Amino acid sequence: MQLDLAKQHALNILEKSLPDYLTYHCIGHTIDVYNEAERIAKAEKVDSRDDLTIVLTAAAYHDIGFVVSELNHEQQSSIIAMNDLPQFEYNDLQINKICELIMATKIPQTPNSHLAEILCDADLDYLGRTDFETISATLYDEFLYRKIVTDVVAWNKIQINFFNSHHYFTKTNYQLRNLQKAINLKKIIETVNAYG
Repeated sequence: MQLDLAKQHALNILEKSLPDYLTYHCIGHTIDVYNEAERIAKAEKVDSRDDLTIVLTAAAYHDIGFVVSELNHEQQSSIIAMNDLPQFEYNDLQINKICELIMATKIPQTPNSHLAEILCDADLDYLGRTDFETISATLYDEFLYRKIVTDVVAWNKIQINFFNSHHYFTKTNYQLRNLQKAINLKKIIETVNAYG
């Protein structure tokens, strides 16, 4: 019950307060990360109700800091979680763990627990999926708006570097996503080469 209430509260804030130009870091991304975290947690045999509540609450709150600032949004997300979660009867230990998981998603990802590995893999799950190009295009649009990139060539070079530095942490995603991830990377490299 506390998880359902916290999740709905987080989604309400995201829906009401996220700026429109966040085409990737939108409510759809949070829902996707939540669903993938649930899938990975089950596959990884996370049986404890408390552990599942912690990882899924962290998924619901992991990008909520974008309503405050794009810079250090993980820290902002943690502050919001600390302020919000007591009203849903989360205790201090749970909240601290949730904040640790959120902070682990900061790029480069630094998970130091199994639950953090699950959240990190859920956050970047799309890298190894067939809908990668569609989702990647939303991040490109967002980066263009925020002037992080100026054109598609620069964007694709960033993507290649990101792919080469990324790896999945859980056995579940390593086995499920790595092949498609390699295919997605190959396509990006081919695109860059075609531009000369």
